[in-house]
Amino acid sequence: MTGRSRVPLLGKLISGRDSLSIAVKIDRSEICAFLPACLQRYESNEYKTDFDWIDQIRDIRDPTQRDQLNENLLERLKNGDLDRVWMAPPIVVDWVDIQGFKYSKAKSSDLKNDLDIQDFLSSLNTVDLTIGVLKSRLIYAISSKADSEIDRWSAYNCLYAETVIGERVFILNQGKWYEVAGDFSKLVIQDYNAIPESQIPLPHYAHASEGEYNEYVPSVVGNACCMDRKLVSYGGAHSTIEFCDVLTDTKQLVHIKRYGGSSHLSHLFNQGVVSGELFVSDGKFRKSVNEKLPAAYKWANTDEAPDPREWEIIFAIISKSNNALDIPFFSKVALRNAQRRLQSYGYKVRKKKIQIVP
Repeated sequence: MTGRSRVPLLGKLISGRDSLSIAVKIDRSEICAFLPACLQRYESNEYKTDFDWIDQIRDIRDPTQRDQLNENLLERLKNGDLDRVWMAPPIVVDWVDIQGFKYSKAKSSDLKNDLDIQDFLSSLNTVDLTIGVLKSRLIYAISSKADSEIDRWSAYNCLYAETVIGERVFILNQGKWYEVAGDFSKLVIQDYNAIPESQIPLPHYAHASEGEYNEYVPSVVGNACCMDRKLVSYGGAHSTIEFCDVLTDTKQLVHIKRYGGSSHLSHLFNQGVVSGELFVSDGKFRKSVNEKLPAAYKWANTDEAPDPREWEIIFAIISKSNNALDIPFFSKVALRNAQRRLQSYGYKVRKKKIQIVP
């Protein structure tokens, strides 16, 4: 796990798993005081406020158990049991730069608009399907600009699967297996289902890119403006963020993202949290946002903090599934954490599915 430090003593960035990794300037004479301070942070339970899930999820390191889980997954794939199995890029991608995906480098290989587990399996001989095949088979991302490969990943690393064995819940994510505490899994799903659906009338998605869609939305919703790709500086101008993708005059901040892996959706939720926090706490940020707003949407006074209780933050996810909006478990955890943080300010948090149509 890697994240920004809230404690100046530990530097700006912290990484850790079984051991701690930090980069900080410190005099040798201060080490004797520095190490106990690190130990004190380690023994603290403060992390449970925002990261209570850490104690509920463990990675599977036993090779025998990993092999058993892989065999279970193989049987599901061969039998067509694809419930709770998805494919998505294992990294955060900019969909504007991607024309589509190919399951083979052959020129005759079909270009797919999105990764799909059924399409992928159809490109294979499932009788000979093995974990080795999944790990060696590559998936290619094709550029929207040059019609050439811009990235490639192992098919295994693109798989996301949720498996229940007895009372135990296991998850494959970005090539690693994890076990989730059963009670925690039920709680997360319960909290996810309890997040209200927004009533904003977002149109179906029949566009070539998120950018085109976001520009189209205001014409359907009415009394709204597109803020997509209008980056706003914050934190001393060293960082930038989108305030939202669509802003309505009824005080709705809509963050829109095409369905993807857990890291992709976590990026969406984190953007909503950072934007929401800056909106209520940073006058300079509000002023910068105001400069990018169309004249009809500008705020009269950016020095005055808004009342979050009057605002609704909507996470809208573009999906081709005909079922109700469902997202990977780790994304549910990220959305749950985002909702908690935003609700602590008073914001109303909603989710919304945007249906892909041909």
